[in-house]
Amino acid sequence: MASDSIKRQRKRRRIDSDGDPEFQVAPMVDVLLVLMLFFMAITTTEILKKDPALILANAKNAVKPKDHKNEITINVKWDSMNNVAMFVIDQKAYPSAMAMQDVLAGLHERKPNGYIVIRADKNTEYSNIADLMNVCANAGISTVSFATLIGGSDAPKPGATATSP
Repeated sequence: MASDSIKRQRKRRRIDSDGDPEFQVAPMVDVLLVLMLFFMAITTTEILKKDPALILANAKNAVKPKDHKNEITINVKWDSMNNVAMFVIDQKAYPSAMAMQDVLAGLHERKPNGYIVIRADKNTEYSNIADLMNVCANAGISTVSFATLIGGSDAPKPGATATSP
């Protein structure tokens, strides 16, 4: 009987000394999935601010923006059939610039350092842009930039938008 207990002790020692620590894959996969979802959510938000249907104006001397943190993007679509501009902020459309005044004032309260980036279709009439700039001023936002295509060619290049001072 003593030999059985000795065998068990030897077996226990062999099991303890032979085992290398195992690499845990499941927690690593969990962390990677969470990171992937986080980056997908952030990327989707940034993409939704830019309307690919807009044809931006060209600017030879445009400068790439340094900071996008406090950016408030307004897309201005031009309907040439009806000669009407449509203003879009955060996927919500407004029929006129004046209709956005309360929204812009609220955004300015939440982001006091925020600045406006106007992404207007190149065929948009200037009067609509002037109205939008007046509404921004009335809302207390003093910094306004324009998104343009860098360079003088008419062919848009992916990722080539910039703000002009």
